[in-house]
Amino acid sequence: MAARTALAGFGDDVTEERAAEEQGAGGLGSEPYDPDMLAMVMDSAPSLFAVVEYEVAHPEIARVMGYGVSADEWVHVVSVDGKACGTFGTTEEALKPYGESDEVAARVVWVSPALALQKMLMG
Repeated sequence: MAARTALAGFGDDVTEERAAEEQGAGGLGSEPYDPDMLAMVMDSAPSLFAVVEYEVAHPEIARVMGYGVSADEWVHVVSVDGKACGTFGTTEEALKPYGESDEVAARVVWVSPALALQKMLMG
């Protein structure tokens, strides 16, 4: 049985799948979206990234330490376990808490729109 949710302009009995289709297509409920508004949203949308820690001698040995969102004037990072977070001015500053040594380093890996879409479509 499909879950039900409310979506502006569609009444109170809309499946989550229908709501996701509308939202994923840039729809704003039953009203056609305004291309200028959508362009404004896309221009100001923050970028997503992961903080990846890796072994300097073996960079293929790595793990994701946190995920972040970067906007024009701020960067916010949350650890994968959700227990630590921080707001920084740049992504370089966001890497400082992870430290760096001869053995281990951290870097930012940007999540491209194609990767984000693939993740959304996979579930």
